[in-house]
Amino acid sequence: MIFAELGISQYLDNFVEQGFDTWATILDITESDLDVLRVKLGHRRKLQRRIANSRGLAPDDALLVPPVRASVEDMKPETPRPEPFRQEPRHTNVATKRKYRRHPKSDDNAPGRPPSAYVLFANKLAKLVGENWRSLSNLEKEPVETQALNAKQKYNQDLAKYKKTKEFRKYSKYIHDFKQKQLHRTKAVQNEGWLGDIDAGLSIRGCYVLLAPRFDRRAGTVTRQHSL
Repeated sequence: MIFAELGISQYLDNFVEQGFDTWATILDITESDLDVLRVKLGHRRKLQRRIANSRGLAPDDALLVPPVRASVEDMKPETPRPEPFRQEPRHTNVATKRKYRRHPKSDDNAPGRPPSAYVLFANKLAKLVGENWRSLSNLEKEPVETQALNAKQKYNQDLAKYKKTKEFRKYSKYIHDFKQKQLHRTKAVQNEGWLGDIDAGLSIRGCYVLLAPRFDRRAGTVTRQHSL
């Protein structure tokens, strides 16, 4: 229903397929999850602002602090692979890190996936719920709005207390380190692409030099060089 209100119902099937089938699980979604789910930038901002509103945070906070939770990639079980027989001793003190699986960006020119029966049904329910909510009088809405306001106030109080604990400081350090790693990883990928362009340019230049005609001054003739 929330997806229909935000105009992002096209992602609902993917969310349900990846285990984000309740609002409680969506509240803990991370940027990595949204990357895997291929949610467009503008759409993810709508969802993040709704999450921030549900948590009683400022809208910008949802864009800065991802919750501590394993991403969709981390939740996927690793497929064991048989290792070849080796006679040399194996060193077990070296930690290995699973390589992140990169996904190609979606084709914006391709036709969009049609909604499933579940999405169509959810859209109808969302429309009915919205109409029923708008038809309520202020007196009828008051109990629910009061309940939501009390929950928000309690959350803000609990959050203020939590920010004074060592657990919050530990988590803040984790977020800082996480962002630094992401920044270094992005820079490394950009540098690899830049070096690749240089290598390609040098290769083209080398081929040009090998194939260019060469003038023999002593013989007074022009010969063509061959590539390797």
